[in-house]
Amino acid sequence: MIDDPSHVVIPLLGVGSADPDLVGGKARGFAVIARAGLTAPAGFVVTTAAYRAAAADSGRIPDPVARRVASLVAEMGDAPLAVRSSATAEDGAEHSHAGQYLTRLGVRGPDETLDAILECWASAEHERAGAYRAHRGHDRGVEMAVIVQRLAGGEAAGVCMSCDPVTGDPDTVVVNAAYGLGELVVSGLVTPDDYRLARADGRLLRFEPGYKDVMLVMGDGGLVELPVPLERQEARVLDDALLAAVHDGLLRCERELGQPADCEFSIVDSRVVWLQCRPMTALADPDTSRTGTTPASAETS
Repeated sequence: MIDDPSHVVIPLLGVGSADPDLVGGKARGFAVIARAGLTAPAGFVVTTAAYRAAAADSGRIPDPVARRVASLVAEMGDAPLAVRSSATAEDGAEHSHAGQYLTRLGVRGPDETLDAILECWASAEHERAGAYRAHRGHDRGVEMAVIVQRLAGGEAAGVCMSCDPVTGDPDTVVVNAAYGLGELVVSGLVTPDDYRLARADGRLLRFEPGYKDVMLVMGDGGLVELPVPLERQEARVLDDALLAAVHDGLLRCERELGQPADCEFSIVDSRVVWLQCRPMTALADPDTSRTGTTPASAETS
């Protein structure tokens, strides 16, 4: 029984002091973003305590939790929301579980939010997620927290990594970006711009334009896929100032994590808003034949 839902549904800014098993991996990333002094969308976390209580009651959201969620959503007005899974095995140092659980974008109002929370909980039991956990040696009980936050629907979005995931080069920062919401980038439905930056000073080392002919935006009736005008397709998504801000924020996250970082961001009113932060997984060893450097751990004679 849940007597005080304020301990079960907590502000997103409060996840840093919460038990990691209560908020899940994705929510823990927002604690990193907060410690790094970066901007993230406002929101709250429905913790795994609510998931366990629902599991004990035929999957039904406990009334005190439903009322608190409805109250917090009402406080955010009619703003479109993002509802994201945050499983206990997600976004860890060894395995990210990226894309295995549900995200719902453009959710509005208490009823849609409660439905989306139930869908996130159900995604913990999806066959694909179970197969992934088994393949990674994590085929044990997973509990699901859920993040509810304002949808950062801006001009552009992307992902960034604090070292090259292919070569393992620690001196190169990788940034990918496209127009609109970032779901088309992370799902591979557009080819984003590819920027390679020097870790030391953020200097642009290499730029490969993407094939970004469509973008996903929030319309009056929900998510809409729109064509990108030809002149914008051929232009850089991120200018020098935005690249510098992404470079700075990414390295701040890396310092807080204490290891290479993999982050997602959105551009809202020409400012960077941070949507996710997790450790890089499956990182390649530095390829000295491609980077021209010697790994710090290598013996030299």
